[in-house]
Amino acid sequence: MNKSRQLLVGLLGLLVVFAGCEREITGTLPTASNESDNCFECHNGLLDQAQGEWANSVHASGNNIDYTNRGGLDCTRCHNQEGYLFYLETGQVAAEPFANVSAIGCFACHNPHEDGDNSIRFEGAVTLPNGVLFDYMAGNQCATCHQSRFDVRNITDDFNVTSFRFGPHHGPQGEMVAGTGGWEFEGAGVFTYATTPHRVVVRDACAGCHMGDVATHIGYQIGGHSFRMRDEGLTEDMSQFCADPSCHPGVESFDFMANGDFDGNGLTEGYQTEFQGLVDSLEAILFARGLIEANGRRVTGVIADRHVAGSVYNWVFAWEDQSNGSHNWQYISRLLIASIDYLNANPAPPGGDFVQPLADDGTYY
Repeated sequence: MNKSRQLLVGLLGLLVVFAGCEREITGTLPTASNESDNCFECHNGLLDQAQGEWANSVHASGNNIDYTNRGGLDCTRCHNQEGYLFYLETGQVAAEPFANVSAIGCFACHNPHEDGDNSIRFEGAVTLPNGVLFDYMAGNQCATCHQSRFDVRNITDDFNVTSFRFGPHHGPQGEMVAGTGGWEFEGAGVFTYATTPHRVVVRDACAGCHMGDVATHIGYQIGGHSFRMRDEGLTEDMSQFCADPSCHPGVESFDFMANGDFDGNGLTEGYQTEFQGLVDSLEAILFARGLIEANGRRVTGVIADRHVAGSVYNWVFAWEDQSNGSHNWQYISRLLIASIDYLNANPAPPGGDFVQPLADDGTYY
């Protein structure tokens, strides 16, 4: 093939590529033209970077998309992209399983081909299960799914624990960041339930810490659209953003020194270490009283005292948040300490904390 024919073939190939990029635009783009070169205004290095980060996220894993594709159950609302988009559009959970489901990807949170930019789909305030509004900018989209799915106000005396899953669902970060949704003990001598100001001082509440500065790429394993705060294979982590002079100047890890001995072991340690000590102390009490099993499953039955049931709830709330206390140290430390204090001051009656046993009915909390 001579050079002229090679050039002609190459030009024809480019025409095919550019023709393939043309499509109907259903929203308003920032440019007046719909020529094919507009594709490259978006499909550039920043999107490639985001895709690489996303590939290391839990969102991308798709671990539960088939298992949770259940019509009429809340699972499908957040565990697959199709169910999430259906929920955003209708406010309802799809009644039937989807024929095909996919992992939470770009178009779950963004709608660029209609919006004409990379803004997020949802920015409205989110009403949490206990009625509290979560309204912290881009963090609102996170809170549409990262919430407990359970209204703690439903815990009463003679409370039925009907499943080993009792407690907030696997992502109660919305409530934790907002400083609400835990079981709060009333009465004299109980803590005032303070809250860490992360929700208002961090840009977009969740995104400011978990994404960092998306324009400053620090690797595909942490930050950005990975949303991960650390990776075992890296020496650096996202704590560098905590070290901002206006936040936690000088810190070099998430487990920076606490301002007291909160877990009562006689040592002042890092906040995350203190948190783990409180969780372990509460867990030991709950296990000794027969309220949880060694593997963490909750024992089913009718618990006579609402505060005992609430203590179980707070223990689950603490570890399901998965931040080791960092999301809201002031709130979760007080919930844990209050739970420990109550259980120590109110031993189980001779017959135990349960009025009657109940069989596990498989309830999803």
